[in-house]
Parts: sequence; C-alpha cells; structure tokens
Amino acid sequence: MTAGAQGATAAPAGVSAARAAGATLLLALLIAIYSRTAIALWGVWTTNDNYSHGPLVPLVSLALVWMRRHRIAAAPAAGDGRGVALVGLACALQLAGIRSDVLMLQGDSFVLMLFGLALAFLGTARTRVLALPIGYLVFMLTFPPLLVNQVSFGLKDIAVGLATRAAEMLGVELQRSGMSLFVASGELRVEHPCSGLRSLIALLGLGALLAAHLRGTWWRRGLLFLAAVPVAIAVNAMRITLLILVAHYAGIARVTRTLHDVSGVLLYVVALFAMFAVRAALEPGPPGRIARS
Repeated sequence: MTAGAQGATAAPAGVSAARAAGATLLLALLIAIYSRTAIALWGVWTTNDNYSHGPLVPLVSLALVWMRRHRIAAAPAAGDGRGVALVGLACALQLAGIRSDVLMLQGDSFVLMLFGLALAFLGTARTRVLALPIGYLVFMLTFPPLLVNQVSFGLKDIAVGLATRAAEMLGVELQRSGMSLFVASGELRVEHPCSGLRSLIALLGLGALLAAHLRGTWWRRGLLFLAAVPVAIAVNAMRITLLILVAHYAGIARVTRTLHDVSGVLLYVVALFAMFAVRAALEPGPPGRIARS
C-alpha cells in the first residue's frame, strides 16, 4: 500500500473518531444539564395520573426518527449558525426553570435545546424532517398546576352537565350540587381524576400523530388535532352517565373502583375509534376523482 492510500484511509478514520468523541462529549453535557429535569419528570410520570403516558412519548419520538431515517439521510447536511442562538436560549430557559423550580420551563428548554443542536449540526433541511419527532416531545412535559386545575375543573363541569342531562333523558331522577350528584341510593361525587384531562392529553398526542400523517390541506390536520377536545369531553360524559345509571338502577354501592377503572379503559378505546373515524372522514379522496351524476 502506498503512502497516499494510507493517508486517504487514515483521514476518514480520524474524522469518524473525532465525530464520535464530539458526540460523546455532547451527550455527557446534555446529561449533566438535564439529569435533574429527567428525574423530576420521571417522578411526575409515576405519581400523577394526568402524565402517566409520559414514558411512552420518547419511545414514539424515537420511532418517528427511525421511520424518517431515509429522509434524514437524503436531506443535505449543512450546519446553521442560528442553532447556536437556540442553544443559548435553551440554556437560559433551563437556568430560569431551575432557579424558579418550574418544571415546565426545564422541559421546554430540553425540547428547544434539541431543535438548536439539530439546526446547528444538521442544518435546516434535516431539522425540518426532525421537527415532528422533536416537537412531539412536548406531550411528555408538565403544565403549571394552576392551569391544570382550571382546565380540569372546566372539563369536569362540562362533562357533568352533559351526563346529568343524558341521565335525566334516560329516566334517572337526580339532583346536582356542584360536582355532587344525588340519586335515590346516595351521593355520587365526581372528583378530579374524572375530569377527563388525562384522556384529553393522550388524545391530543394521538391527534398530533394522525394529523401529521394526514394528506391534504392544513385545515384538515388542524381539525383532526382539535377533534381530540370534543371526543375527550363526549367520552368522559358517557362514562359519568354510565356510573349514574348504575348508581340509580343498581345502587350506589355498585359504583366500585373496579367499575370506574374498567369503564374508563373501555370508553378510552371508544375514543380511539372515534379519532380514527374523524381521520377517515377528513382524508381527501384520490386526486383527479370525478363524482358521477
């Protein structure tokens, strides 16, 4: 082997080693910066039912990256200096989140950091392909408790109102006082876990996935994403209606935690079918199809 050939072989090997070392260093820095955030998020995911879907979100994001791997490889790679500004902004946001003990800011910082790093090292074209996998990570983050309480109460109030009217139409005699429903056999109180917020967050995540892969114009995707809101409210109202009917006809003692949990799972399956039905309704027909008279 000639000296020139040896030099040509050594150069790519040296470049690969340098890239591997740089990637390892970058990963170590990310762990150092966000390890505290990751631990806090895991604690929320495992103790708060509203965010119990959190561990699944990074897995879905990785699956989206894998599905787009050929598009990523085909896109031109040219670093963009604007990514450095996003990285700096993400660091400032992380510092603010830690100083104020606001987990939402720390989570937003992580997502912004990934966008900044992708833009700085991979360029605009590849970052555009990665926008959905990175952006989807927002569904694993938390929201301010005040906002959660307000949204939860609003969802619960609407669902209880709908369920009350539906139960009365089905022959149930009851009285409502706030979130307490009084039937002949006793009181049925709708607590915060019955607000439907957990289902809403999960359905919004599903809606984002379905909308991203829906053909057609932007308004179709927007409608599909927003459809998660009425679907979540309707399904939760159906669940509360079912519990009212059981309490009325079988007695309040029959409204057990098992019934509560099983009805929630079954009606969540109904919600999934409803979202896919909305997607099918919004899916545009084949181009060039002419309607027959």
